[in-house]
Order: sequence, then C-alpha cells, then structure tokens
Amino acid sequence: MKKIMRRALGGALSLVMMVGLLTGCSGSAQDPVKEVMGYEGSTVLFTVDGNDVTAADYFFWMAQNADYVASYFTGMGLDMDWTNTLGGSQDMDSYVKDSSMDTAVLYSIVKSKAAEYGYELGKEDEATYEEDLAAAKEELGGEEEYEDFLLSMCITDEGMREMSTVGVLYNQMLEGLFREGSEFAATAEDLTAYAEENDLLCAKHILLMTQDMATGEAMSEADAAAQKAQAEDILAQLQAIEDPAELETKFDEFMNEYSEDTGLAAYPNGYVFTAGEMVAEFEDATRALAFGAVSGIVESSYGYHIILRLDPAESEEVQSTWQAAEMDALVQQWTEEAVIETTETYDNLTTAEFYTNLTAYRETIAPAETEDAAAPEETEGETEEAAEESTEEAAE
Repeated sequence: MKKIMRRALGGALSLVMMVGLLTGCSGSAQDPVKEVMGYEGSTVLFTVDGNDVTAADYFFWMAQNADYVASYFTGMGLDMDWTNTLGGSQDMDSYVKDSSMDTAVLYSIVKSKAAEYGYELGKEDEATYEEDLAAAKEELGGEEEYEDFLLSMCITDEGMREMSTVGVLYNQMLEGLFREGSEFAATAEDLTAYAEENDLLCAKHILLMTQDMATGEAMSEADAAAQKAQAEDILAQLQAIEDPAELETKFDEFMNEYSEDTGLAAYPNGYVFTAGEMVAEFEDATRALAFGAVSGIVESSYGYHIILRLDPAESEEVQSTWQAAEMDALVQQWTEEAVIETTETYDNLTTAEFYTNLTAYRETIAPAETEDAAAPEETEGETEEAAEESTEEAAE
C-alpha cells in the first residue's frame, strides 16, 4: 500500500497538478462515464468510512493504470491479455481494478481527514492554480484539446478540480500537522532517533581544490602546496576559537569566502548524507568528529577539506524528511483502518470491459490523437517505464 500511496500522491498526482485547480472552467457538460459505461458518473461504486466514491472519482485512475499496463504490453511486443499475470499472482484485470481502488480510497481519506482537521483551499491557492490551468491548456494546444484530453481520461472539469484539491490539502496537512506545537510535532528525541536509524550525517566543509573540475587534471605540485598552506592558515584561525557559537559563525564566514565547493550555493547549510554518498575520506573524517567539532586537514581526490560536523537532528532537511515519512505513515494508518464497502456495480466491474469501451470512446473524441491522449507530456520510454513499475508491483 505504501508504494501505491507514494505513486498516487507523487507520480500520478503530477498529471493532476499539471492541469491544476480547475475553478471557474466552462468545460463540457458531457458525462464521459455514461458514454463509456452506460451509467452516470454519480453512480456510487464503494464507500470509504461512509463517504461515497463515485464512478467519476474512480475511472480516471482506472484509465491511467490501464493505459500503463497496455503500454507495457505494447512495448514488449505482446498482445493485450487482461488475464495475463506477467509471472505474478494477480492477473492484470484485477491488478488494475484493485490499484485504482487503492488510489481512489487514498484520495477519499486525505480529503475527509483534511476537512476533519480544518484544512481548506484559500483564495491564493485558487489564483495559483488558475494560472497553472491556463498554462496547461496552452501546452495541450487550447481549450478544445484540453477538454478532449479530460474526456479521453474519463473525467470532467469538475472531477479534475476535485482531484486537484487533494494534492493541495495533503501538502497543507503535511505542513500543518507536524509544525512546532501541533499534535504530531517532532521532539528532539524523534529527530535524533530518525537520524540514527537512517545513519544520517551532517557536515559543512571548506574545500580548497587540487584539481581542475572541468578537466579532472591535477594542479601542479606548487599550486597544490599553496592550497594546502592556505587551508592550514584557515584551520589555525579556527582552532584558536573556543566559543562554539563563534566557531560556527567564523567557519561560515571562511566557507563563504574561501571554499571552492561547487555545491556550496545549493547547500549553504551543509550536506546531509549517509554511508557511501561522499568520498570515503570525507565520510570517515565526519564520523570521527563530535557534533560542533572541526577536523584537521582532510585530503581527498578533490583537494583539502576542513570539516565542521553538525547534528543532523537540527537540520531542516532531516526535519522535512522526517515529516514526510510520518505523514506517509499516518496516511497508511488511516488507510488500514478505513472501512470500505463495495456496491454491486463495482463488484461486477472488469478492467477489460472498461478499457474496451474507453478505447472505442476515445476514437469518437479525437481519432488522430488517441494514442497520445493518456500521457501528453510523457515520452514512449517514460510511459513504458511507468508501466513496468506498475506491473512489477503486481508481481510482488
């Protein structure tokens, strides 16, 4: 379930967030669900903790998942066979159906929990996403192309608007539920334990290069010696400082003035890393230091480093990743505790019937463009990669 959550609120959501919050759209009054399946989009397929999930809420996900699987078969040169298990224990028909339910359930839960905790869209959110909507329409070729795209994915303007709000509400909860003083806020012990469990290190460094990063060529011995002499001078000044706060302030000053690390602009507050992500000399020297301590001269293939080890539990990056992990776990808990009741309409539904009908319906919308309707921004390789990921999950 965790994989599906990340994909739904990550990769799959990228399509939703691309078109944004669809407020104020004139749109088409056409009901694609009725055109494809013969019943209204308002038909309830199942409930989640008593909240209705309709056909209009569900079929966008089935269309997307079915497209991925169909693309995988095409890419492998295979005939589409929804009874094929691809070596797993579940056939593709039930896999697509179940995966689509998982995502629809997730969206229903996030929406209801956001309401429970008092999160809602503001005017700023609406204005931002109206701008995104205008950009998305332009990218797709205009109003008509945009409407055709929605219909080809079995969703209406209203349905896409509702779906888009879930991503915004999710982010609001992520930022709000874990802020300092809130119900789920991290304690220092939580962050320390998280850093230790994930073997996270944090450090700043002053780097004086001994190689040309563009060519990989080493400096002359004389130039390298000059770099080392400067590093030793900087280190001596740092070692003369006894006050920890003053030491870090001075370290930052020297780092910004002298360090030749090309990553400094992107990581001004230091690097958070784990085993194997940095050159061995840097990692080993960092591990040997206490928090707040400065190393001696550390030589690596890049040059001469002076390292200041920091407590990862105090890093904004670690706090952010902890919050994301906790939010993921919280949503998973909500999902596992949810009571789901299906209707006869859902029980009788098959992916094969839906996708056959959808494919025929797409031909009536824009015959020349149906091949690209499912993924206007994706290349063939990206689509096949996503399909392969979906089918690998089914095999697990």
